[in-house]
Amino acid sequence: MKKTIIARLSLQHEHKTTFVVAAKEMIQKSNAEKDCISYQLYEAIDGSSDFIFHEEYADQIAVDAHNASAHFKTFITLIGPMLSKEPIIEIF
Repeated sequence: MKKTIIARLSLQHEHKTTFVVAAKEMIQKSNAEKDCISYQLYEAIDGSSDFIFHEEYADQIAVDAHNASAHFKTFITLIGPMLSKEPIIEIF
């Protein structure tokens, strides 16, 4: 059964550029995963440092594989200190 993840991230403004560079690599590697249907990043248009990842996977096994990947673990470790508050993650 298809899984969709919406991850809302708020960054400390001074880390925005570094985040975007890392996110572009994350998007590329995630979209190359076998059962990733789509992995996109959206930026708030209000000038804030808020972003939304919209992710679609074939099933829960694909989500688990993504979460276990080296690129996901590296990205999470890198961006953790950049966040201004806890991310909001919804799974459908």
